[in-house]
Formats: sequence, C-alpha cells, structure tokens
Amino acid sequence: MNTKKNLYDDAWLGLGDLSKIEISENLMINRNRQDIEKPDAHLLRILKNPKYFAATAKLLLGIELHPIQVAVLQEFWDRPFPMFIASRGFGKSFTLALYAVMKAVLVPGTKIVIVGAAFRQSKVIFEYMETIWRSAPILRSIFSGNDDGPRRDVDRCTLRLGDSWAMAIPMGDGSKIRGLRAHIIIADEFASISPDIYETVVAGFAAVSASPIQNVKLQAKKKAMKEAGLWNEELEQLEKKSGNQAIISGTADYAFKHFAQYWNRYKQIINTKGDKHALAELFGGEVPENFNWKDYSIIRIPYELIPKGFMDDRQIARARATIHSGIYNMEYAACFTADSNGFFKRSLIESCVVSDDNPVCEEIFDAKVNGNPDKKYIYGIDPASEQDNFSIVILEMHPTHNRVVYCWTTNRSNFKERQKAGLSEEHDFYKFCARKIRDLMKVFPCERIGMDAQGGGIAVEEALHDPIKLQPGEKPIWPIIDYDKPKDTDDQAGLHILELVQFAKADWTAQANHGLRKDMEDKALLFPRYDQLSLGLSLSQEGQDILEADMSENLYDNLSDCIMEIEELKNELTTIVMTQTSTGQNARDRWDTPEVKLPEGKKGRLRKDRYSSLLIANMIARQINRALPDLDYNMIGGNLRTLKKQEGDMYKGPDWFTSSVNGDDPFLGLYR
Repeated sequence: MNTKKNLYDDAWLGLGDLSKIEISENLMINRNRQDIEKPDAHLLRILKNPKYFAATAKLLLGIELHPIQVAVLQEFWDRPFPMFIASRGFGKSFTLALYAVMKAVLVPGTKIVIVGAAFRQSKVIFEYMETIWRSAPILRSIFSGNDDGPRRDVDRCTLRLGDSWAMAIPMGDGSKIRGLRAHIIIADEFASISPDIYETVVAGFAAVSASPIQNVKLQAKKKAMKEAGLWNEELEQLEKKSGNQAIISGTADYAFKHFAQYWNRYKQIINTKGDKHALAELFGGEVPENFNWKDYSIIRIPYELIPKGFMDDRQIARARATIHSGIYNMEYAACFTADSNGFFKRSLIESCVVSDDNPVCEEIFDAKVNGNPDKKYIYGIDPASEQDNFSIVILEMHPTHNRVVYCWTTNRSNFKERQKAGLSEEHDFYKFCARKIRDLMKVFPCERIGMDAQGGGIAVEEALHDPIKLQPGEKPIWPIIDYDKPKDTDDQAGLHILELVQFAKADWTAQANHGLRKDMEDKALLFPRYDQLSLGLSLSQEGQDILEADMSENLYDNLSDCIMEIEELKNELTTIVMTQTSTGQNARDRWDTPEVKLPEGKKGRLRKDRYSSLLIANMIARQINRALPDLDYNMIGGNLRTLKKQEGDMYKGPDWFTSSVNGDDPFLGLYR
C-alpha cells in the first residue's frame, strides 16, 4: 500500500516508479572516506552540484522545484550565453530570481546586475528575490551580517549575501549605469531593451574581469598547462563556469524586431555544431579567437511543454480561442510572429515610430507631459469607466503630420485608489475626469476636444461647463457651433471647442478607421520613440516616492507612465479587427477587438479605449487639416475720387471676359 501511495505521490515528477530507477552516481550514498571525515565539505560539494539543485533549493531556501525548473537552472549554470524564452505564466522572473540567489550563495564574490527597460521591469525579479530571502530562515541564518539582505534605494535595489550582491537597476539611457562591473548580467523583457544601449553599455559590464590581474595569472597558467599537456576537458569546464555570463530573457516578440534577430543569430550558431566552415560563413570571415559554439543556448518553453497544473488550462483555452493566433504564438507558444493579423498591422505601427533608424520626420520627439505653447493640440476622449478605461489621447499638430505625444487612462477602481492616497479631492468620477481635462489644457493648448457621446460622455460634458467647478481664469467648455445645426448652447459664453462623436454612425466609424490607417501609411500620424533614452529622461524626473510606489497603479501620472500608456495604445491597435455584421445591400463594416469569455461564462471583449481615443483625435485632426480655406472677398468700387486714381483692371472674373473689357475683343461694345 505504501509503495502505491509513493507511486501516486511521486507521479508529478513524470518519472514513473522511482524504485525501479537505477542511479549509477549518487553522492549522497556513495561516499568515500574523505567525505565521511569531512561531512560539511561533502554537503557543500553536493549543494554546489547542478545535478542536485532541487535538494539545494529545498534545504537552503525551502522551495520545492519541478524537474523542468531544475533543468533550466542547470542550463543557466553551464552556459555563458543562455537565452530564455517561455510562455507567459511559466514564471520566468521567479526562475531568474532563484538562479541569482543560488549563484550569489554558492559562488562567493559573485556580482549580478539585473536590467530592464524601465525600473519596474527589473524590480519584478528583485521582488521575487526579496520574497525568497524572507521565506528562507536557513539562508538568513547563514548571512546574518548588518549589510546582508535586501535594500531599496532611489535608483537601484540590492540584495547582499556576504561578499556577493545582486542589483536591479533601470537601464534608462545608459549614462547613469555606465562603469558598473559584474560577473552576471540578466536582461529581462529583452524585447523592450534597446539593442544599441545593451551592446554598448550593458554588455560592457561583463567585458572586463572583476580582478584583471588574477585573470592574467589564470590565462598564463592555462597556456603553460596546455603546452605541458596537462590541460583537460574537466579544467576547461571549470574555467567556463567561473567566467562571466549574459542571460537574455523575455516573452517572444515580432519577427522584424531585434529580439528575434538575436534569437536567429543564437540559433544559427548552435546549428553549426562547431563546424569551422559554417562558422566562418556565418561570421563572414575569420572565426573570433576562443569562440565556442557550446557557450550559446536557447531555452524555449511553450505552454504545451509546461507540466499540467502549472497554469490554468481553461484560461489558456480561452486565450487560444479568442485572441489572434499571432498574439497567442508570442505570449503562450514562445514563437516569434511575422506580423499581427488585425486591421492595423504591427509592422505598419512600428514604421510610424520615430527613431534614429526611422527618420520619418524632421526631428526625433518623445512623449511629454507638458506641451509647447506655440503648438495646437487635439484631445481624443473615450469616457468609459466600468469595463473599459476612461482614456485621453493628445495629438500635437504640425504642418505635415500629427504626433501622438500623450496618453492617460483611469477607471473607477483607480479613482478610488487616488482618493485613498489623497491625490484627488473630487468625489464624483466624471467630475474628476473633467478636472483632469482642464488640468491638461493648462499645459497642452487645446484646439479641439473630441469625445464619444456615449458611455458617460454627457456626464463629462455637463461637468466641463459646471460653473461650481471652475477655477479662477477658467471658462466653461461648450459643444462646437455648427451653423447648419443650431443648438441651444450656441449663444453660451465660454469655449466652444467640444465635439461629441456618435460611434453608432457606421459612416463616421468607417471613415475614421480607414483615415487612421491611411495616415499611418502616409506617415501623417507618428508615434514618439520608445527606447532607453526617453525612459531614462522620464526616470530622472521622478522622485523616490514614485519609485517606491506600487507600479501596478498609475496614480502619479508621471512621464514613464505616459510612455508605457502609449505602448499599450500601440498594442491595442494590433488587436482591432474588421468584420461585417451582415451580407448583401445591408452589409456594414465593424471594427472591434476579438470576443472573449469572461468568468461565469459571460461574453466580453478586449479593451480598446486608447484606440477609440486615438481614432477620435485623428479624425478631428483630419477634418481640421483638410478644411477648405475661407474665401477672400475683394471689394471693388468706390467713390468718384478713388475711382479716378485706381489703376489696373476694374473687374474680376474669367480671363476671357476680363480681356474683352480691356479692349481685346471685337464685340467690346456688347459689354458696355
């Protein structure tokens, strides 16, 4: 009975009946005399052996690992340049945090730098490390010094374990972290990291040995031992494990972006299997000295290879049935996708993002939280609050194009968090949103406000001209004046700059969507650059309170949040699909996100609030840019005194008539 119970209890390992497995090498059983005399050294040798990392994590950290996690840790331990791509939800950040802690513990003096595009990305791994520290009493008893343990600073988070440390930092533009030295670099969410800054700054962390003189001695010793024939494969492996390391990790991205290029390069190197001719062809010439193809590794774990029970299968099935295959392949299948399948292709969106490599306008511009007083701005607003977000997108108008420079979202839950934090004095959600619009108008000179009339649009409209909520110097905001459609509000004093949009009108929706895509194709609508320089500039403007706050709630409306909101706007655009609601003469095009199943079997859709705001703002900008100029009426005539002094033609009209009046036509008398 006990045998069957053990068999059932051990089924999660996927190894069958463990009693039938013969283990030829077991350091815990096969001990020599030296191991018996020095049990502490014997135990340490076992804990440092990658084959026994499951026991190491269980004993030191109190963490039980699955064999697939142990295999990933072993690969990290043995390869200088591993690449880790896994399904969302597998726990990449936790695995990287666990590896960093074990490396710092088992290899004294190890220096580890964890980088992400924004501070919040690198902090995710650090927070897992912090959790491991707090849940491991044995680890804390070993490292009980005053300097040991986690510490959070304004620009970095550090975990010290004796002579070792692991530091999580924001990459920014690279200027503030240049000069750091580390044995191990962990670059998480690599798709969001600028490859130029990674190669020029981050990779340089591990390019120099932490102890150059000691390394010179070791290299000389290696050369002498090789000449004497004493250097062997075992010593080669030991040297490899003691060298520096760079780990690239993240969720798969689009095939035309840099993460896929790194993956393809790694894959080509591995496929050569060390063949000198293939390597020479790959490098376009001579193979670099000391290059070893075995240093490179790709760990790819799609959802299908994750053990059952590790993730919620129903949620995965829902995702596979409802979202685009391209998004599913990136998020869960760990595959690089050629392009998105929606109405707005991801490649088209990225072609509208300004950068040094994509000079689509006269200057590189960034997202901003303060506008230019000499420019005009268009506001697009989706006033949702329950299922979707209340969203604002601001376009900056230029003679040849328009720029997306600002994006902001909130909802009722976020509004309540702001109230708890004392960041809002309003008690009504729509009045809070109206105040946000007015505050933005102080820094972004507003030319026109476009807003969906449904989903709370009327409530926001009323709040915008509520005299009780006006601050000194502010004017009521009213709907625009349309002389073809008079309204009761036309004679009200204030700013007539609010245009209410009816999304239910199929003609307007079709024109707006096709116009938005046409403007992207013509590069008449541009997105700000998204790289470490813009994030670095935003991080330098944010204080300690913001860095220490919960980054899941955008309470402070800072520049880094604005940058990430614009990234979410681009992601929403890729999910928009065009369908037809019927066939025949009554066929009607519809733009929406894919349908999803919500809890309790309810149907719903992915969020599209940022997209809707952009659609409104861009449509209004198109109407303003394409408006016909006012006619210039020239008055002709005057009194006797002025007419005698007037020279030139006294008639404006067609050339044939003007020439006749001037005496060039034989029928001149007919016109007099």
